[in-house]
Amino acid sequence: MFKFIILLMFMPLYLLSNDRTLVFAPLPMKDIQTTYTQFSPLVRFLEQKLNTKIKIDYNKNYDQILKKFVNKEIDITYLGPLPYLSLEKMYSNVVPLVNFKNEKGEVSYTCSFVSFISNNNSMENMENTKIALTQPLSTCGYLFVNNILNNSNSNIEKNKYRYLGRHDKVALSVILSEFKYGGLKTETAKEYFHLGLKEIKRSSKVPNFLLVANSKTLNKEILKKIKDSIFLLNKEDLSRWHKSMKFGVKEFNTKDYNHLRKLIKSSNISKEGNF
Repeated sequence: MFKFIILLMFMPLYLLSNDRTLVFAPLPMKDIQTTYTQFSPLVRFLEQKLNTKIKIDYNKNYDQILKKFVNKEIDITYLGPLPYLSLEKMYSNVVPLVNFKNEKGEVSYTCSFVSFISNNNSMENMENTKIALTQPLSTCGYLFVNNILNNSNSNIEKNKYRYLGRHDKVALSVILSEFKYGGLKTETAKEYFHLGLKEIKRSSKVPNFLLVANSKTLNKEILKKIKDSIFLLNKEDLSRWHKSMKFGVKEFNTKDYNHLRKLIKSSNISKEGNF
């Protein structure tokens, strides 16, 4: 009897009760209200399938999400490829569940290097130019922009860059001429083309965003149920989800990330801006 009591003391909470509220953390690409609107259909769906409450935990930066995930404060999260690879490197209990497809049925997206339409300056040998970035762990941030500049006989450290956080903030800062250039997700950039935002360069395809779970806080049965439920969704149900998730899912394939892994190894991503 004593041994049984000791076992209960150390048993994870999710095995003792179905009443625990799960925590879902989306990437902070836009303001909090827009983010809630984007992910509410997914969260409501999972609540119904798992028969449990799920709280959306909005965080202002990627580092905070990864730290909370490692500390077992987050159960499920929605990550881009660079944040996922960073988490994979630091935490062995991360479980990739599904990759989301784009409207073409591919599990990929692109980043855009943008300027305001009145800015026709050449990128060749560019120096001391102000560049707006999202966050250090953003795939479309330092990593992408530095790669673009390296192909134009420059590099990001020869210029002035600052991290603004969200992708929409980068777009607006360029439109307002606070920065001459910016790096952000193409999907977000397109929303500002009508205001004069202009795409200068586009990245090659990178693996699309994925749903990730924490195997330290969720058991195998729950992980399988989440994955299976999403795979069984029909087109009509998916049509109610945000455009970033409404085109279906594909099985995660770690080989899709090998090119990005090599690019990360050859880069020294700064955690802070240089001005």
